[in-house]
Amino acid sequence: MKMENNKSFAEFMNESTVPQKQSSEMTMMEIYVDMVLNEILVRHRKEQLVTAINEALDNKDQDAFMKYSAELNTLEDTHGV
Repeated sequence: MKMENNKSFAEFMNESTVPQKQSSEMTMMEIYVDMVLNEILVRHRKEQLVTAINEALDNKDQDAFMKYSAELNTLEDTHGV
């Protein structure tokens, strides 16, 4: 099945015939989904940075270690992970 409708999600939502009561519930759902996705992305980046730091230590690459450690510290400060 080929999808030929190339509307954005925002356009789709604007055209929907969702009753007003459900509209506010969907907004809360969208906020929740956004929070969950953001958390997943932050945790994934943290895993990547920890791996890069470990590789830098294994390779005795001080520049890479400093770079990735600084980014990890910033990530932890801003997102509390």
